[in-house]
Amino acid sequence: MIELERVAQTLQPWLGDELVRRMPRVMTETQRRLSTFTVGRDDLIQLSHSLEGLIYTAVRKETNAAFLVTLPDGSCVRMETDDFAVIADELMWLLFEQFPIDARHLMLLRDYSVNVSSLSAIHALYERFREYETLDELKALRRVARGSYPAFRWQGWLE
Repeated sequence: MIELERVAQTLQPWLGDELVRRMPRVMTETQRRLSTFTVGRDDLIQLSHSLEGLIYTAVRKETNAAFLVTLPDGSCVRMETDDFAVIADELMWLLFEQFPIDARHLMLLRDYSVNVSSLSAIHALYERFREYETLDELKALRRVARGSYPAFRWQGWLE
């Protein structure tokens, strides 16, 4: 089960403390969607899109469609449409970090990372499923992460 606090911690850098506090139902629904994911029944792409839509709709409502949020450092920014896909991907990590380390979940992550631009899937493959990866595969994952995503998203876990 994914903890509600982890959902809030994931969203705070993107939405700020105040906005996260004003959206308790969204936090609970995000937690529910991530926690009830079942391999074989549910689809990772659909889950990611549903999280993206949920967060977009909530931010739109809470900001009166202005999409202006106050970040934890006190700066005020206007969110862009593309930000919500990134936020959904950050939330997907909460699921991926709980995946059992087995061949079934490895294949699920590989398939997902091929079909969707997902740093969280790359993170899981690189860090959690490392024993299943060859040195060349690990190098490729590092190259893709560094070449395709801003450093602030991968600095905490990528060598």
